[in-house]
Amino acid sequence: MSLLKRIMILCAFILAIVGFGSVSAANTQITAFNWGVNKENTLRLVFDITQLTRAKAELTSSMLKVTVNGKLKPDIQRRYAVNSSKVKSISLLAQGDKTVLILPLKQTLKSSEYKLFVLKKNPGAKRPDRVVLDIFNGGVSADTPNKRAGTHICVVPTYSVTGGIKGKHITLDPGHGGTDPGTHGLITGVTEKEITLPVSLKLRAILEKKGAIVSMTRTTDRDVWGPEATDVQELQARVDVAEKNKADLFISVHCNASVNTDIGGFSTYYNPKTSYDESVAENIQESLLKTASLNDLGVREANFYVNKRCSMPGALVELLFLTNAREEKLLRSNWFQNKMAQAIADGIEDFYKKNGGVS
Repeated sequence: MSLLKRIMILCAFILAIVGFGSVSAANTQITAFNWGVNKENTLRLVFDITQLTRAKAELTSSMLKVTVNGKLKPDIQRRYAVNSSKVKSISLLAQGDKTVLILPLKQTLKSSEYKLFVLKKNPGAKRPDRVVLDIFNGGVSADTPNKRAGTHICVVPTYSVTGGIKGKHITLDPGHGGTDPGTHGLITGVTEKEITLPVSLKLRAILEKKGAIVSMTRTTDRDVWGPEATDVQELQARVDVAEKNKADLFISVHCNASVNTDIGGFSTYYNPKTSYDESVAENIQESLLKTASLNDLGVREANFYVNKRCSMPGALVELLFLTNAREEKLLRSNWFQNKMAQAIADGIEDFYKKNGGVS
């Protein structure tokens, strides 16, 4: 067979694959749309889809628009009233094989105040593939007066930040687990829960060598509350582990995801419920950036349930993006998991060295 003929056959094969992929994407359907505002005042909007697809967000000063590659089922409602401090209303617009979510804004929305991501189906929990948009409306912090109720929410701290890392009680929370796999890699399909647990176990071993007393929300692939838990029940169960063990510090470990497969890097989140949360996040983020030449997505304030509800300082660490091919490979590798665990431990130790304040 001549070289020219081989090339022509190869090109035809590639075109066949591309053509198949295009047909598959065009057949994606949005079967349901749900939204709600949780107790942490986060507005979550969810598209149930027949297969994984792409979505993109466009933010202006007056509107957030999300385009999902999927055909909207005709019987889905198109307009919704919403009680949100950031969003005026919710509208869905069918545009052929795409669906556009239009959110007029009451006030300017920062890029750090929303997150668009995809979730792979979870047969065990009877959840389909989904496109999810979270908008952080902002809420009542642990030490902020609740004007509506006329009360003051106050948690008496029992943590300590003095005296170094030795003897400190630290609770580690490997994100997801059991019926909740979290996000997943696009190349190998590895799930978030398969990364967060081994990294957290490695982190525990390092912290214990440094003299810390470590408790974990889970040490195996399981739900913390149980497989039938609501989101709030599952997250509160993780908080309860830290409170029961009178932790001085709470660290939740996660992996990130984005519909843009080029996005990558480390980010660390905190809730300013104490004077030390931001410093914890900053020290961990600074240490993680020393592991490799990877993007710094910054230290960000957020109202994540576990960060906000724990009475002690803490941070939620996003260990790179499973949707980025290079980073998925790093996250799966044992040697880089060791590096990340060491970096988080070093960041925690740096925090205790730099912040010797009175709790």
